[in-house]
Amino acid sequence: MRGERYQNGMVMLLTVLVFAAIPLLVNLPAWWFLWVPVEAALAVLPAVFLREVDIGTSPRSPGDVRETLSSTLRTAGVSMTAAPGAVSAQVNALSTVRFRSRITEAGAVLSYQVRPTVAGWALLAILGVSVVGSTVAIVLTVALAWQARRFARVRGSSAMAASAPASTPSASDQVRGLLVGSLSFGLHMAEQAYEAQRKAYTDARVLAVLGAFVLWTVLLVGLFLALNGLNLLTGRWETPIIGATSAAFLTGGVLLAGMRRRYGPPLSRYGGWKDRLGDAMGREMARTAPEPGSASSFELLLDASTQVPDWLDAQRKAGLSADPGIAFVVLVLTASCASMIVNALYAALFGALSVVPIWASIAAVLAGITAWIWYRWRRREDTRLAESKSAWDAHVRALRARMDRFLEEM
Repeated sequence: MRGERYQNGMVMLLTVLVFAAIPLLVNLPAWWFLWVPVEAALAVLPAVFLREVDIGTSPRSPGDVRETLSSTLRTAGVSMTAAPGAVSAQVNALSTVRFRSRITEAGAVLSYQVRPTVAGWALLAILGVSVVGSTVAIVLTVALAWQARRFARVRGSSAMAASAPASTPSASDQVRGLLVGSLSFGLHMAEQAYEAQRKAYTDARVLAVLGAFVLWTVLLVGLFLALNGLNLLTGRWETPIIGATSAAFLTGGVLLAGMRRRYGPPLSRYGGWKDRLGDAMGREMARTAPEPGSASSFELLLDASTQVPDWLDAQRKAGLSADPGIAFVVLVLTASCASMIVNALYAALFGALSVVPIWASIAAVLAGITAWIWYRWRRREDTRLAESKSAWDAHVRALRARMDRFLEEM
């Protein structure tokens, strides 16, 4: 879920900047020429350094692509460091490029991300804090991104070209290519199911903790009022605190245990399929035979076909957890709608009946917009999942037909 981190980070950043700009607009309108460049720098820097850009796709495995890239960088004399799943290369004293390869339906995709060095971060921080240097920080960031883009395109493209097959594949190689493509597709679907369920599990735990905190607050206030009334100065807080804390910890523990019991087995199952398909793909790429007693790659694919509906259902059940951008929009609209309803209730309680229809109308419009966004997202997601299922069936049919022709030719 490469774009998810970028979308989530930028949504949070822009929200903070908008709320930070409101008091500046109100209180410091005459000093706009000082704080506007600062706000612009705070938006540009993360927009550049959080972005991850795709370079190309290779039929090889992600590990082979990274090894070829590392060899290419070493041959060119580029300073580099290897990390699990990534390779970092230094462009200049101020920036590095982090290459990452991941599996997709089409094969291994190589992407890059610009990252400042320690000296680069220090210089950008000094320029930003100095206020007058914010514009220089923006220009420097854009320059680093442009230079890193050229570096990544040249080095990454050469590595992708080096990892591509050079000759026309034979019949057995064509079968192996289809097999590797099907394994890659299945691995991608299993990873999507695993990531969707993992995010849903994380969201469920966050909601459980928030629910426990809300319960603690309600019980604390309720117990204090029940035992002391409105006597805030001399009232005793010991019993309310102990009771509310005990109940909140007990409820939160039960909820967390229930979440673990619900999401633990599916996560373990999807993780196991990821490992099995990844191992099979590695064996096919290395042209090694499976261990005695283990299923062949083709048998594994046929077995995986029975799991595809479950993988797609896992993504469907994850809901908006799999799309943080839409989830954030729906959350904001829902909170705004609830606020309008509360305003309407307050107006009705205090006798301001003339404004009740206004608040109710705004709440209805927000609710309609929220429902429309969710419906469009749900329909688009169902279409995507249906296309994934059709593509998987086409992969398996093509592989089975090609294997049958290969056996006939033999």
